[in-house]
Amino acid sequence: MKKIVLLPLLLLFSSICHAQSPAVVKALASTVMVPNDKDQEGWKNNEWNGLFFYQGTGSPTKLCVTDGTNTGTQFLLDIGSGTVVATIPAQDFMYVITNRLASFSPFAYEAQIWKSNGTAAGTSLVYTMPQAGISNANLWTSDRDAKKNLSVMGNTMFFSGYDAANGNELWMTDGTAAGTHIVKDIKSGTGNSSPMAFCKIGTTVFFTCMETGLERKLWKTDGTDAGTVQIPVAEPFFILDNAVGMVNDKMIFYAHNTVDGYEPYVSDGTAAGTFMLANINPSGNSWLSVSQNAHLKFNSKHVFFIANNGTANALWRTDGTSAGTLQLTTNAQAVFSGVSGGSYTDVDETGLWMIEYNSIGAGNNEKLYRSDGSVAGTYQVASGLSYAQYLKIYKGALWMAARNTGAAANTEPWRSGGNAATTNKAFEIAPGTSGSPLFTPISANPFGFFVKSGKLYFFASSNAAPDRNLYQYSGDFTFNGSVAGGNWKDSANWNGLLPPGITDSVYVNAGTPNAPSIAGGNAYAGTLLTGSNATVNIPAGTDSLIVNTSIAAAGNNSFTGNGVVALRNIAADTVEIYNGFSAANLAVQTHASVAAGTVSISNNLNLVNNSQLIVNSSTVVLTGTTSAITQSGNSYITTNGTGKLTIENIGAAGRTGAVHFPVGTSADYNPVLITNTGTADNFSVRVQPQIFASYTGETGTGVYSSNAVNSTWFITEAVAGGSNADITLQWNAAQELPGFNRGNSQFAHYNGSWQLNSAAAAAGTGPYTFSGTGITSFSPFGILNNNAVLPLRFVSFTAQKCGNNSVCLNWQTASELNVSHFIIERSTDGNIFAAVADKQAGNLASSSYTVADDISPLLNKTTLYYRLKQVDVNGSFTYSHTERINISQQPYISIYPNPAAGKIYIAGYGNAKWVEIFDANGKKITAMPASPDIDVSPLATGVYVLKLVLKSGTTQQLKLIKQ
Repeated sequence: MKKIVLLPLLLLFSSICHAQSPAVVKALASTVMVPNDKDQEGWKNNEWNGLFFYQGTGSPTKLCVTDGTNTGTQFLLDIGSGTVVATIPAQDFMYVITNRLASFSPFAYEAQIWKSNGTAAGTSLVYTMPQAGISNANLWTSDRDAKKNLSVMGNTMFFSGYDAANGNELWMTDGTAAGTHIVKDIKSGTGNSSPMAFCKIGTTVFFTCMETGLERKLWKTDGTDAGTVQIPVAEPFFILDNAVGMVNDKMIFYAHNTVDGYEPYVSDGTAAGTFMLANINPSGNSWLSVSQNAHLKFNSKHVFFIANNGTANALWRTDGTSAGTLQLTTNAQAVFSGVSGGSYTDVDETGLWMIEYNSIGAGNNEKLYRSDGSVAGTYQVASGLSYAQYLKIYKGALWMAARNTGAAANTEPWRSGGNAATTNKAFEIAPGTSGSPLFTPISANPFGFFVKSGKLYFFASSNAAPDRNLYQYSGDFTFNGSVAGGNWKDSANWNGLLPPGITDSVYVNAGTPNAPSIAGGNAYAGTLLTGSNATVNIPAGTDSLIVNTSIAAAGNNSFTGNGVVALRNIAADTVEIYNGFSAANLAVQTHASVAAGTVSISNNLNLVNNSQLIVNSSTVVLTGTTSAITQSGNSYITTNGTGKLTIENIGAAGRTGAVHFPVGTSADYNPVLITNTGTADNFSVRVQPQIFASYTGETGTGVYSSNAVNSTWFITEAVAGGSNADITLQWNAAQELPGFNRGNSQFAHYNGSWQLNSAAAAAGTGPYTFSGTGITSFSPFGILNNNAVLPLRFVSFTAQKCGNNSVCLNWQTASELNVSHFIIERSTDGNIFAAVADKQAGNLASSSYTVADDISPLLNKTTLYYRLKQVDVNGSFTYSHTERINISQQPYISIYPNPAAGKIYIAGYGNAKWVEIFDANGKKITAMPASPDIDVSPLATGVYVLKLVLKSGTTQQLKLIKQ
């Protein structure tokens, strides 16, 4: 259950901001600052110190940077003639890796390592890596979509480098030419071990490479030749490719063995901790080469990947354990044959968003999926998308480039609020049409989405010169009511110029020019925050406001009109209500919890889909005389605390006949029917597990253990007197305590003591009901047999020394019945107890017992602990409280003066044989034989601990303050 305290955010309602559409941060026109690469993948690992590094347009290679401002978006330096293939953030600078044609051959490439601190003066070439005879410089660091610097520790970066004498091997750099060198020639000679899949766990970097042949194994390095070793995983075993994920300090990768094929593996860097997570496809390989780039997207909780289970391709996730490796989508949900890489996926701590299409380049049949890592929270958001790409999560929603289905162009910024209804074009950056072909919509072609300081940035073209700009957007879902009528779905009524989606935090304050009104179907909010006295109008019964996460109301909030407030979490989680509100209709479609306040419903409370409305210490009220509760499935109101369900006006001239209270605990449904033929009154009901012998108010003491239904119904009326009620209680067989006879049930009403009506058989075949009639006063109610008795109660229990070698245990009990015996248990540490004696029970109304325990073998201990275990004849048992007894007296030792500047003196030093002095961090400063005094003047000012080792073998610790 999510618990997110949101009420402090209501302070934000003190002002209303102006609407904000995407604003031009910098007009780039055709300058070198226009990004050269539109692929979104390069924008997922290019931030260092608030700066985003990218390759600009033109030759030589233009290194550019932006901090999201006009002046901070600038060209830094020409960095050779290659292409930027990776940006790797280090501690003090950004590594920029380029790949260019070699000067010595038109058929060879070479890689260059640059570093930059975001200034031209701080940008320099670190090292040029030659690579002869191949078409691409093989300088691997980590997945560009890695989210973490998996090959970087501080400023040290590990990578696969090349020289003619050793081939492709493990290299490292510290950002200087002198500090760039080979670490180990793993495949001796000129052969290539080709290290890949770097993953940092703690202070060790793990990677894969090929020491012999082409089988890729798991290695680790500390940056030294001797410290670069293979992890001896049981053979046969080799790793499939360069993709690696990380979760809970473990590597996730795909590997192969001759028995199970290609399956997901985990490693904590040890041989024992390296194993197959799951044999997803027992008849073949679960790995899909076509979706390789969609493998192993990860956040701190899960690694996501696509796998084939032998029947269908599906989305999976793992938390690094076999039990936590789960299939998230069903076999029928999607084909997942056209999943691609970083431009078509994005992941943050809320989970994964992903585009899926049935064939590469289909363009008009793409589906958007979202997953929070749970099966319930994985679903298809929307379908029928066209050329959707460049995904970026911003404030819980997804932004991307897409076009209208079937359109030849018109690629604009799109946004998904978490469901199909809110997956739409967000803005028309480039309005108008072009003439060739005739009337073709102009495309803004947004790309390079990134987030900084709570704002979204992207590059796009407009329909007016300059044709390429850097845009900034502030996603603010504060209702401003600037348009008459306050239509919720009117973009102009929101500061961010978009109506909110199912994942958005929405702010509604009182005093806007026009109060929000929801008309014409569904509206959405992720978290709905309302200021004091705020209202939202939902006019018609066909209109709904669907809330996904929570409602945080400041006070006196209401939903007016005949529409519905629907609580429905897209991950089937619990919707939180942090303060009460009033509404005509409330639909609880997944579990909901009222943390505080009163929820008042004037028309209908609809509990659907096996949902529970959990009231905690709050109240749900059905007002008036005609409001009602409807249910479907196993849905009801859970009274898990002191909270209750109140229904108004039950009785003459109000609600007549049997009025249904659908209440229960988290485990059991225990509804109540009340028929009041007396004066109309407001009745409240809650139910709790357990039934007690006596009550003070609604607090019980003395738990019944047999011959009763193990529940108590608390039924109250608002005004005492005038009622004449019949009450029916319902329970399940599992709630019946041992010995309960359903055929001799008695309706019980507590009024200073339990008052039982006549015995009769309960109605029903499961669940069961029983009724009481003519009830005129209200308090706890229950169902008992007339032989229901209290369980044994410990009146007292003591432990004390009774001689040099014994401890005497004394206890008194009340209400013994069907008790077999008592077991005396002893412990030397208060945690682990062992039986030392037993005593037969007397089964009297009141009994006293004494047992002596011989402790002669334990006289070297200072403390012992005792407890009693009461065992019934049916084998059930309960424990008493624990008694602690000191069995030996520690000798008195003290120090003075304290605080001290010079010498300290030890009173009772003759009882000690050794003295140790520790500083406040637990570091031992000195040790010496015990003596009458110690000179502490050499110690620095501060707090110290003297540990005295006594001749008895025990220790004492004393605090010393050195002045």
